[in-house]
Amino acid sequence: MKMNGNEATAAQDERLGQAFEGRLDSELGFQLGRVHRSLREAWEQQIADLGLSAPQAALLRVVCEYPRSGIRELARRMRTDPMNAKHLADRLEEAGLLRSVADPSHRQRRELVPTDDGQALAHNVSERAAAWEGRLARLVGAYELDELRRLLARLERILGAGAERSSLGDRHLHPGPSGRR
Repeated sequence: MKMNGNEATAAQDERLGQAFEGRLDSELGFQLGRVHRSLREAWEQQIADLGLSAPQAALLRVVCEYPRSGIRELARRMRTDPMNAKHLADRLEEAGLLRSVADPSHRQRRELVPTDDGQALAHNVSERAAAWEGRLARLVGAYELDELRRLLARLERILGAGAERSSLGDRHLHPGPSGRR
């Protein structure tokens, strides 16, 4: 039986779909991205009444932990680009939660410090984060959540070390023949 053009295209699309079925969903990067988006959405619901986005809350907490840090250092700690960190810091400064002070050793560098309101809000965010982490531990299991943190930290170290040694090739990112490092 001969297929018309639409039937042939549909059959070809079905074969292509079967060839790639499940691959993207099972890839670690894709899965981590989905989980990250879900976590961020849920976390933003936890802090919605504070008038902060998740990145703003994170920057505020980092500034409170490392006062008098510059934009580049804050961006490095948050694993974001300096322009994004600057944009977030500007919004927090406009809201009266941060203030910038001149760096006496470098006149173009601005150091950020939390205001009293910023410190109080960061404390509130930290309390909510602890409560949220407790809920996650109850949902997933405390041991499993700790194991996930450990594995993610290891992966981050490996990938960070690999990026630093990229000129040596990618042999540092792949396990040896035994499948272990």
